[in-house]
Amino acid sequence: MSLILDKVSLNIDGHPILKQISFRLSIGQSLVVLGNSGAGKSKLLEVVAGLLKHQSGKISFAGREQDTLSPQERKIGFVFQDYALFPHLTAEANILFGLKARQAPIKEQAKWLKAVAAELKIDHLLKRFPAELSGGQQQRVALARCMVFRPEVLLLDEPLSALDAASRERLALLMKKIQKKYRVTMLYVTHDHNEARYMGDQVLVIDQGRVIQMGKPEEIFSRPVSRFVAHFTATRNILPGRITKRCGDDLARVEVASGELMSTSFPARGEDVWVCLRPEYLSLSDTLPEVSDRISDARSGKLAANFVSGYRIVQIIPQSGVTVLVELVKQGERLLVFASNREIEQQGLHVNSDVELTVDAGQVHCLPRQAEDIYCRPE
Repeated sequence: MSLILDKVSLNIDGHPILKQISFRLSIGQSLVVLGNSGAGKSKLLEVVAGLLKHQSGKISFAGREQDTLSPQERKIGFVFQDYALFPHLTAEANILFGLKARQAPIKEQAKWLKAVAAELKIDHLLKRFPAELSGGQQQRVALARCMVFRPEVLLLDEPLSALDAASRERLALLMKKIQKKYRVTMLYVTHDHNEARYMGDQVLVIDQGRVIQMGKPEEIFSRPVSRFVAHFTATRNILPGRITKRCGDDLARVEVASGELMSTSFPARGEDVWVCLRPEYLSLSDTLPEVSDRISDARSGKLAANFVSGYRIVQIIPQSGVTVLVELVKQGERLLVFASNREIEQQGLHVNSDVELTVDAGQVHCLPRQAEDIYCRPE
């Protein structure tokens, strides 16, 4: 049983907004929708909710067609980016608004208000008005308003974008817990890659109204299907390269400006490629393993990492927490690497330090490099 969109298209004033959107999401799973502003993410949620009528295609949930149902008839909860709370109503009245509109029994209203308020830890805020609540508290009230009538599908349109980092983290953990506990099927729009990786059982990348790639988070981030997806998911290092030798079906040698790398992820045909290296998969070292050790690894059949020397640190940029972003150059080629403060200090690295770079062949992802590929946009 699934939420299924089959070739759903939407036009507004003659302009195509969604183009043949198709996907299948198992009941109880969460799908994170990623895309640029104007890609069609919010419109996709509105179509699923029935707030916008699509011109073609079908939507079904658990075997029931949704296309002819009104928004009120669909068991869907919608949490908007701006919370959409009624300012003249208390938190309690906002939460119960939907149940009262459906003329739910008073006992049922009280039961679910108590349960959801306790789950979201807002039971002490029920008599306050929205203006008396923080952004995070308002978002919890908006989520509670959806959860009290036990939706089968929960739609969230960038629900955490207006919150500070600490509040985003706390509320993301809470939403994930509730979604899994009640097995709610969830569509979650965000620009935040960390949210996407944590919140999604599946990730959908959409661009100009089209589905570009859908898969598990690790697949989307580690194995993008195009340069556009690689760039959008913050791969950071996307280098022009050329496959110089294929060593069977699962290993290839690829040449970039700074040297050669071994890769286990490469196209079946063609030689010109984009080489994608995520900064979190690269490691810095002030020494290389002994040559004898690397030869031993090769003879034993183990897939040894790539070892590349000759890089120089040109910049160390502090990030959030204990992480730094290190910029390296070699022969005019620029790479970005995530490292910990402790790692930098222990190795005594600084700007102008010469370093060695290691990356596993399994983390060197190569894409076809084709000028006519409309999704290989320049950065």
